[in-house]
Amino acid sequence: MLRRATEADLPAIQAFLAPRVATSMFLSGNLRDQGLTGTETAHAGAGHRKSMTLWLSEAEGAITGVIGYAAAGYVVFEAPALTSLQYPAIRNALFGRYLLGLNGAVDQVAHLVAALELPCHSAVMDEVEPHYHLKLTELSIPAGDCHLRPALAQDLPLLAQWRMASEVEILGARDSAENQARARASLEELLAADRLRVLELDGAAVAMTNFNAALPAIVQVGGVYTPPDLRGMGYARRAVALHLAEAQETGVTEAILFAANPAAARAYEAIGFAPIGGYRIVNFDPGITLGET
Repeated sequence: MLRRATEADLPAIQAFLAPRVATSMFLSGNLRDQGLTGTETAHAGAGHRKSMTLWLSEAEGAITGVIGYAAAGYVVFEAPALTSLQYPAIRNALFGRYLLGLNGAVDQVAHLVAALELPCHSAVMDEVEPHYHLKLTELSIPAGDCHLRPALAQDLPLLAQWRMASEVEILGARDSAENQARARASLEELLAADRLRVLELDGAAVAMTNFNAALPAIVQVGGVYTPPDLRGMGYARRAVALHLAEAQETGVTEAILFAANPAAARAYEAIGFAPIGGYRIVNFDPGITLGET
């Protein structure tokens, strides 16, 4: 049985998510950034892209799982006790909604894929990536002459090209007008939140990084990109390390991320990250309507 969450549930939801933050950063971060959607919305883009509709599973008055839909078109969740008995309720709650993707702990994603009867054979990405954690007291900053700075509005044309190239390369996305607009909007949001950084060498941008979710004590690193002709020089790892060092000065004590490929994994391990499990990412491009597959 699922019931829709209300504002009154937020303290209990946050208490449930807190000890599980490593696998629920998108959910926790979105909740902190934008909160709950005010109205039922079945389509991506209705309301702020991070605002969410949430449903709760409970046992003896305590939350056992949170299933959500973010207006951007993503299913977000933290449901470690999920079983097949809840599949019909999940399917009914999310019926008719537009889906671009979902991601999370491997076992939980398997349940959501089954519950929603997702056609993963047509997904542009369905992969398990290594999931990493770092206590910032163990952060190692690589030496180098390049420096990190906050992104500026004038950087956006270049960074939007980089973001689109990254999504094509890593996520299997199409280089379409729709995806370009979505990438630009995401960067504008990160810029406004002061979570987007550029690594420079001799005045030229050589890499970028951001925090795609942030809480007071923990951040999730994402959007790390170095152009192909500048790779192998340690720019990505230095960018991430410098950004985390900056965050540490504001009280952040931990960081998590997932690595898209072996080279990325080596870079993150070099600055102190250690693997904590697997993280499955399923993306559709174009998106699908749940219940019509």
